[in-house]
Amino acid sequence: MEFRLTYEGLLLGSGNKNNRPAHKHDIRKAFHPQLKRLWEEHHFLNRLATKEQRQLSGETYLNSLANQYGMFGYRFAPLVRKRDSLLCALDILVLRPGARGGIVNAGDIDNRLKTLFDALRTPENASELGGAAPAEGEDPFFCLLENDNLITHIAVETDRLLAPVGDSENDNNVRLVITVKIEPYAGNIFNSGFR
Repeated sequence: MEFRLTYEGLLLGSGNKNNRPAHKHDIRKAFHPQLKRLWEEHHFLNRLATKEQRQLSGETYLNSLANQYGMFGYRFAPLVRKRDSLLCALDILVLRPGARGGIVNAGDIDNRLKTLFDALRTPENASELGGAAPAEGEDPFFCLLENDNLITHIAVETDRLLAPVGDSENDNNVRLVITVKIEPYAGNIFNSGFR
């Protein structure tokens, strides 16, 4: 399965002194509606989401999944899970202010990518939500990954951002296009639709 996610706005680095939980959750919230739409419109995911679970007396797969990942006031629905033997590869185009190139010296790109990877997964503890509570339309809350250790490949390309993002020309504003490729690493009945 292959699809693209997009993001535009601030992308700040995170480090030991400042993990920026609220910022990461803001980015997570930008991916939620895209992943929700994917679940609604992709033929395999839509069928899976609405499939009734025999052992749970008519509860749908999606509702069961969200209940399994109910935590911190949210019910998360991660698409890529270890239990389903799924892995994920990411090809990331980062459009940012400034000249093309300079990936190593471009505003600490590795810490910015760490922020992005954390935003693509379900939070590990309540502090990673930055004090946020679910808003309308965020039940379930769709995430790409159960855990970022399910990412097996990362390719990053940077280029110049020619159109401003938001109201300002902030050097930390980016436009991202993320190509997501999901593949099973061990075949089973569930993940056959991801091939």
